Amino acid sequence: MCILYILEYCFIFLRFVSDYDSIEALGKGAFGTVFKARQKLLEKYFAIKIIRCKEKTLREVKALSDLSHVNIVRYYTCWMEDTAYQWDSSIDSYSSSQSTGNQSEKYLYVEMELCDTKTLRVWIDEKNTQNVKKSRRDPRRREESLKIAQQLVTGVEYIHSLALIHRDLKPANVLFGRDGNVKIGDFGLVTAESTDEENVIERTVYKGTPSYMAPEQMNRKTYDRKVDIFALGLIYFELLWNIVTGQERQAVTIACTTHDIFPDQTHPILVQL
Repeated sequence: MCILYILEYCFIFLRFVSDYDSIEALGKGAFGTVFKARQKLLEKYFAIKIIRCKEKTLREVKALSDLSHVNIVRYYTCWMEDTAYQWDSSIDSYSSSQSTGNQSEKYLYVEMELCDTKTLRVWIDEKNTQNVKKSRRDPRRREESLKIAQQLVTGVEYIHSLALIHRDLKPANVLFGRDGNVKIGDFGLVTAESTDEENVIERTVYKGTPSYMAPEQMNRKTYDRKVDIFALGLIYFELLWNIVTGQERQAVTIACTTHDIFPDQTHPILVQL
């Protein structure tokens, strides 16, 4: 019985544990856990995201497998396992986490480009700390922020060109790649911008990070790609302006999402953008 269990255990982890080593936990979020791991054959490091496999998850990964852009975290391949890999750093070993309640459930392993330097959230916080005694209108920061914003806009334009909406753009989901470029990541809430009934209903669902959600997104109204553009505007504001505390950030967000922030003379077309 013990031998059979060991054989089954080894088979379960055959793909991940046999193909990768130097495994290290990078982070855990609402949609899964991300590990840094070295592909033995290629001798190259990747990020491996492990998420519970559901129909919607598979649809998202299929859509993202076609994305290829310098400002988007690259998805390379994926496979399914019966268990989720869990690293225990205290004993330097791994263990399995069986699906509970439904033995037919699987876990999806997604191999992605590794971006383990810092997030845009960290970059902004570092700049705010550095500039705490300086003028809030730091010319160097403005120049760097503009370059970052340009890359973000380019990446979002590409996403929208494929009729997809990210829905969760925020500094914590923007990474810096090893090539120095800005990378948009975490497509856990991506949805298609199509007119079929399922996607129209999906685009009324309250999903996203509240502090970066457009008013129509928060009010459960039908929304489109403009919710991503709204989030980009908030991110750019944070890039430029030294917002020191969470309270300040919340105050700005509430003002943008609940009040008419456009001057009376603003052209209607610009407001609709």
